[in-house]
Amino acid sequence: MYSEEIQQELEDKDIEIGDQVKVGEHEGRLMPKPETGDPDTYLLKLDNGYNIGVKGELGLLEKRTEEEPEKPEVKHQEDRPDILVLHTGGTIASRISYEEGGVKPAFDPEDLLEMHPEVAEEVNIHSEVVAQMYSGDMEPGHWFQIADKVDEIKDDYDGIIIGHGTDTMAFTGAALQLMLQNIDTGVLMVGSQRSSDRPSSDSSMNFYCATRFLKETDFQGVGICMHASSSDDTCNILPAAKARKMHTSRRDAFKAINSEPLGSVNYQKGEIEENFENTRGEYEFRPELETDVRMLKVRPGMEVDEIEFLLEKNPDGVVIEGTGLGHAPVDVLDEKTKHHEEILEKIDELADDSVVVMSSHCLNGRINMNVYEYGIKLQGAGVIGAEDMHPELAYVKLMWALGQADSKEEAEEIFQENIAGEIEERSLYKDE
Repeated sequence: MYSEEIQQELEDKDIEIGDQVKVGEHEGRLMPKPETGDPDTYLLKLDNGYNIGVKGELGLLEKRTEEEPEKPEVKHQEDRPDILVLHTGGTIASRISYEEGGVKPAFDPEDLLEMHPEVAEEVNIHSEVVAQMYSGDMEPGHWFQIADKVDEIKDDYDGIIIGHGTDTMAFTGAALQLMLQNIDTGVLMVGSQRSSDRPSSDSSMNFYCATRFLKETDFQGVGICMHASSSDDTCNILPAAKARKMHTSRRDAFKAINSEPLGSVNYQKGEIEENFENTRGEYEFRPELETDVRMLKVRPGMEVDEIEFLLEKNPDGVVIEGTGLGHAPVDVLDEKTKHHEEILEKIDELADDSVVVMSSHCLNGRINMNVYEYGIKLQGAGVIGAEDMHPELAYVKLMWALGQADSKEEAEEIFQENIAGEIEERSLYKDE
């Protein structure tokens, strides 16, 4: 909130939130001031989309127009495919709000066409809200909510786009790929690394490429459509279960781990590449999850009481994010490593009642606990390997396997089986 002095100055100079102003050498839109920060500092949104706090002489450059721009009329044509956009939140469906100081949701088809006008030339856009949240607030229960909606409406549309925040999109993608097995329509999750109030936003390109891929191919399954590079040239279609966010802010943050893209759309040239085979199995909706699954990260300095805590909680499943080929500190070498013996004992005890799986923090490659002695010891303690699944995928797959099984032993079998393309048969070396 601005100080009383600044509020009085704004009133005296007839300046309002959203007006184009100049403060010292800086020009930008005057934004509302949050309760935190210096109340005697002006908050401006620069032309590059960034907000900055500045002090100096305030002057009005241009009043913000009071009239809302007329939204485009939604006209559906029979010769174009019908694409449903399911909104769960994230910047992919947001537009600038001067009143709120950032971006606000834009859910209506008219809003989407205004933000992404080129899409109207490709498909008929329909829109529905499933949830509205930052993806960091996403819970496993929301995965079911999204999957249930897709199952309900999948036959009514030629393709489905799910707008989703990027932070946990890989978790949701893995869950949907397992829940919607052999789905007979194309489902693409789309996010945006840069918000729509920034010139470098990837929102429009990602959204457009997803619609083109659904329109021009016969893709059936669940994928993620995001930038292939930091340039505005190509989007990759990634297998949802194998994708992972690998950078905090780059537009090409999402990569396929131990897998290859399903295709690509060249935004500049309009070219589409396909690298997928649709499954021939019968569609099954299998959404059941057992969410009592924990994660344990192996690192130097790991203590016995961390596993004792898990024993007290007695979860149905535990994912260990181990080192290398699937290792944990279980060898006793000297006085400093004496507690490693107890770590192994506690893991053995944990695996009596819980399904304990081993993944690797290396991400690329696959687990092999037969190479070194401590891997063999962990197997002897009841730990099973996560094959080539990265830790987040292993976490979702374990929830799903437990939800499908009637016993611990059955859950272990289901976890190690390739159900929906989440496990690659072979790990091939490739140049990065």
